Amino acid sequence: MCGICGIFEYGTNHTVAPELLTRMRETLRHRGPDDAGCYIAPGVGLATRRLSIIDVAGGQQPICNEDESIWIVFNGEIYNYQELREEVIKKGHRLRTRSDTEVILHLYEEYGPGCVEHLDGMFAFAIYDQRPQRSAKGSNSKSGRLVIARDRLGKKPLYFADLGDALIFGSEIKPILQDPRVGKDLDFEALHHYLSLQVIPAPYSIFKAIRKLPAGYLLECDADGARISQYWDYLKLVDNHHASEQEAVAEVRRLLFDAVEKRLIAEVPLGAFLSGGLDSSAVVAIMSRIKQQPVDTFSIGFQGPSTHNELPYARILAKHCNTRHHEFLVSPDIIETVNEIVHYADEPLGISAAIPTFLISKAAREHVTVVLTGDGGDEVFMGYGQYIYEEWAERYRRLPIAVDRVLTAPARMLSVRIDNPVGRWSNRIARFASNARRSLGQRRLGWASGFSEIEKRLLYSSAASASFSFESTASFIEGKIQTKGIHRSALQQNCMDILIWLPDEMMAKVDRMTMAASVEARCPFLDWKLVEYLAGLSIDVKVPGSRSMNLKHLLRQAVSDLVPIDLLRRPKRGFNVPLDAWFRGRAGEYLESVLSPQRVRRRGLFNPNEVTSLLKRHQAGQINASNRLYTLLIFEVWAETYL
Repeated sequence: MCGICGIFEYGTNHTVAPELLTRMRETLRHRGPDDAGCYIAPGVGLATRRLSIIDVAGGQQPICNEDESIWIVFNGEIYNYQELREEVIKKGHRLRTRSDTEVILHLYEEYGPGCVEHLDGMFAFAIYDQRPQRSAKGSNSKSGRLVIARDRLGKKPLYFADLGDALIFGSEIKPILQDPRVGKDLDFEALHHYLSLQVIPAPYSIFKAIRKLPAGYLLECDADGARISQYWDYLKLVDNHHASEQEAVAEVRRLLFDAVEKRLIAEVPLGAFLSGGLDSSAVVAIMSRIKQQPVDTFSIGFQGPSTHNELPYARILAKHCNTRHHEFLVSPDIIETVNEIVHYADEPLGISAAIPTFLISKAAREHVTVVLTGDGGDEVFMGYGQYIYEEWAERYRRLPIAVDRVLTAPARMLSVRIDNPVGRWSNRIARFASNARRSLGQRRLGWASGFSEIEKRLLYSSAASASFSFESTASFIEGKIQTKGIHRSALQQNCMDILIWLPDEMMAKVDRMTMAASVEARCPFLDWKLVEYLAGLSIDVKVPGSRSMNLKHLLRQAVSDLVPIDLLRRPKRGFNVPLDAWFRGRAGEYLESVLSPQRVRRRGLFNPNEVTSLLKRHQAGQINASNRLYTLLIFEVWAETYL
């Protein structure tokens, strides 16, 4: 696991300044505290910071091929590298190390950019091929070729800035910003989508000059410029094969054990995050079956109401599997934590679950370097409530439209606090009814916790509203997910989760927060073979009914003999961060300060009256706007830091 960065002067062949490349590299020290390396040649500079996991003694980067004509920097883990190593050796390649990085290099010699299709793992890499390249105009280019690529599901990040004659890339935004040629102008369209999604979706970054390479894509750059292409298309896999439930359960179990076992390869201490939910419990239970020694498990809870503390459930699984269990009950300094998260995320990340991920990563680093997690289980096994909402909505849309007024009227008439059960349920029913007949993207955002299009228009200052106008976020996400041929709306929503929320929210959170603590996170549920198999199954096999307990049906069946029955039957809860309590309590003063009318007015983007109104209604208990307030808080702290 590493942080990588570099500069390719494809239009000028100028020499890269060693001081600049070193500055870029050192912004990634947290991603790789164990080692550092650079390669500079005419027109190119590659650099890396290394967290040593495999071939600790000999895997220093950058690495070159036998004649030093091709160089690579790599971030990630390739789980099938030993088989691939044997393959390239048989083809006559001579390897100097036992690392997975060098294997990728020789695969590139054999298959070119198509080497990505042979890789089983999580990765972001850059390969510089200095051999003369034939340009589109027919002449040989002296600048060679740079290939950068990102894994199928976006577990490892990769950003780039194309300046027209130079390509600058990095695992994070920080190294790219070290180059003074890269502008720091805010991308208002990215901000527009952030307010609804609470993350910046690919290909955007928060800066106009910098883009994200989307998951499952690669970029080739030579004298003719940069070209981006997709090498893995999830949508082509959806609902394309049939299996009975019995067959599916057996195959899922086999794939799960294989996915966990391959992720246990490491030359450093390894453990697992354990939340007490089904996903992490299943991973730990399988680890315990495979490993000969007890597994180190790590759990975290927040002091306060039991709804924010799932430590008792984690203990049940830890005792059941006889793990070496470590648990942490925390009351974090919200000011310090938010500022650290902003620093490591580089761009606004309005997902409050980043807080516990960051805190448990720092605690676990005292014991292990690698952790397995349950991330991705809800996406690939269909565990989110919106899939059930979609099943209900398909039936609801057959009812007369007059039903909408009947169901939404109580919420309009009842002026009650959100801690009143009547108010909570009337609001939920009204929210469902008011969104059920809308488009796919509108429904998804209507059931989510970010700002709606109407709320955003009210939120923007008059100056901001006059200066930019973009398509709705619902239209943006619908445009990214071409669901022609996928007829069930629950499956369409699941495609949105896999292709947008998984890489840009879940994996962004996991990668940034674990690497902030120099911890490598591995996610067995995102094994691409498991993902492809599950994608092809009928929704009726994955979710056989329209009740919440039908969600993640195949996972429950596949681990039914490994996980205690009480945990198998637990409804999904997620990791509830006590934002609402914090913002009405000890963090309220901080929130008021950061979102004060003076600061909001000075920033010039938002209407101070709207922000203040949202804050006051939340603190009065009239609404729960904690996620929207956190989204604004993170943006303002980020803007204060970067702008």
